[in-house]
Amino acid sequence: MLGIIGGTSLLDYQGLEFTKFEQYTPYGTSELFKGDGFLLLLRHQNRCAPHIIPYRSHIAALKLAGADRIIALGSTGSLREDIPPGSRVIPDDFICLTPVPTIMNHSIDHVNPEFDADLRTLLMELSPDALRKGTYIQTRGPRLESKAEISWMKRFADIVGMTIGSELTVAAELGLPFAAICTVDNYANGVCDAQITYESIIRTVRENQEKALDLLGRIINLVG
Repeated sequence: MLGIIGGTSLLDYQGLEFTKFEQYTPYGTSELFKGDGFLLLLRHQNRCAPHIIPYRSHIAALKLAGADRIIALGSTGSLREDIPPGSRVIPDDFICLTPVPTIMNHSIDHVNPEFDADLRTLLMELSPDALRKGTYIQTRGPRLESKAEISWMKRFADIVGMTIGSELTVAAELGLPFAAICTVDNYANGVCDAQITYESIIRTVRENQEKALDLLGRIINLVG
């Protein structure tokens, strides 16, 4: 069963009905939506900002409910002028500038958090216009990054977000193959002359909502 992680706007998908339920885990309780052959999880449920999302509970809930792999849809800022808002990127690596959550608190173990090659290939087929590789850099949030921070990040990464690295790491610890496809909703602070505000980002997210719902429909049709 495929687990899908995304934003609240995915509930506007009209292709089928979801069954909502709560999944209890050793790390807390997360709300899931079940469809035919897939589970949908909204990462910001209960209006959680990125730095307080219960990643361990969310990923464990997907696994306990039957998910054996995960595709995440993420919102990002572009670190490159040639990746404009509206683009999609399928990252193949990531950098994390914040402590990542872990379930390894009572044992010594190490995982290699890699984006799954087979799931990335699947996403390339579903979204042929997406950039097929790129480095995602994760910041803590909820604040946006300073111009000086972005100037430094541009040397190492292509897009910046606040969630994917944490989700991938916990998924790797739980043995769940994971891949992500990221929508670019804005240029990062200082990449171009545009003034970046939360309001401008939300406006672009809403403009990109139809694309996100279309992609969700393609993913669901593939597993259904």
